[in-house]
Amino acid sequence: MKKIILFTLLLSVSISCTDGFEEINTNKNQPTTSQSKQLLPNVIFNLANTNVTNSFNFGDILAQYGGNYEYNELDVYNWGADNRFWGMYKWLNDIYDIKKQAIALNDKNYEAISLILETYTMSIITDSYGYAPYLEASKGEEGILKPKYDSQEAIYTQLLLNLDQANAIIDTKTKVEGDLLFGGDMLKWKKFANSLHLRLLMRISNKVNVSTKLNEIISKPAQYPVFASNADNATYFYSGSYPNISPMSDGINRLYGYNIVIPSTNLVNTLFANNDPRLEEWIDPIVGTTNHLGLEPGLTLDQIGEPKKYSRRAEDYFYTKTKITAIFMTYSELNFLLAEASQRNLITTGSAQAYYNTAVEASFKQWNVLIPTDYLTTTAPYNATTEVLYTQKWLALYHTGVESWFDWKRTGKPSFIKAGPGAKNNGKVPRRIMYPSLEQSVNAENNSAALQKMGGDDINAKVWWDNF
Repeated sequence: MKKIILFTLLLSVSISCTDGFEEINTNKNQPTTSQSKQLLPNVIFNLANTNVTNSFNFGDILAQYGGNYEYNELDVYNWGADNRFWGMYKWLNDIYDIKKQAIALNDKNYEAISLILETYTMSIITDSYGYAPYLEASKGEEGILKPKYDSQEAIYTQLLLNLDQANAIIDTKTKVEGDLLFGGDMLKWKKFANSLHLRLLMRISNKVNVSTKLNEIISKPAQYPVFASNADNATYFYSGSYPNISPMSDGINRLYGYNIVIPSTNLVNTLFANNDPRLEEWIDPIVGTTNHLGLEPGLTLDQIGEPKKYSRRAEDYFYTKTKITAIFMTYSELNFLLAEASQRNLITTGSAQAYYNTAVEASFKQWNVLIPTDYLTTTAPYNATTEVLYTQKWLALYHTGVESWFDWKRTGKPSFIKAGPGAKNNGKVPRRIMYPSLEQSVNAENNSAALQKMGGDDINAKVWWDNF
């Protein structure tokens, strides 16, 4: 009988100790999930770091602003499986978390920001690889562990819808928290959305008739505001205090890692021929001299020789921790896009020459360099029959992620971008990068299906919009 009483007592104590345990031990004042304003700074910072790394270590080489004096497999196009842009899916996951929470809370501004960042991120992934998971990406919680690859045409259809939706739902009268890119200014996010929209429309303009949408955006500035000056540029500025330092700067990188890329003959000679003062801003002369010498793109290592005989990237950008920025898109690029659209009669508003002049002037101002008085009249005046528009755009896109490579794939210009004498790719500049080796094993069926449609994992295969 005593045992029964003791057991009953212990049972009642056990029940009373666990009853309400979860409620008692839950802090009702502490959120159980991260809020959008907490996730957004991390997303922007990581995208900025990815932008800078891919610009200095990849985009600058593919667009032939410079070349490696060691480890130059990129330069000679001896490429294999590559996950450099596939890794951006990590940030896409966080962007989706922002979007889910924004939708749940009916917060239109955070939803719009997530749509813009999603579009920017996914456009880089698909423009680098071609087919890629998108509509089923980042849905592990829903049980989709092996997402299907979408065609680039399908991806672009959704990306353009994203930007239309973002523009429509933004409330410019309110600000958001955690915005390291525009300080919470939703009008600037709206301008970024529409400027990015124009970039992507021009990207596919050789495959799709985009004239109607281009004209709609340009002719309705109240509904579709775009960048109006350099103050609107989508540029991330590092504070210079650790850890808010660029991955190419002193304190994070080594001078060797910064200087392993030597400025190319294309960059040095173009600037020098135009007496362009951006030369002194971007490039240091040969050590101990005031002379400049660029590296010919695509040389073999034995042809390069000692790096000390060449010009160098301006080391002030390495040592001054606030000078390197992450450039997503600029007012200058926007005007170059409009100049091309006007030159090709895709838009009816404005003139190609006016857009071109504005674009060139904006580039000089962006780099805090005074434009020579005769630059647009004598040195590099607009001319629809030459490559001057594309050459000046190439200069203006310096360090803008991998945008110059994408633009070359679309236009074939500047035409001086060619495979060098040491190239191992049958004398061709690559048009895409190969899928990561891990993807070929963990998602083999969907990866294989995409490769069949693309004609194999070939760095010379053209992506959907690549049409020159």
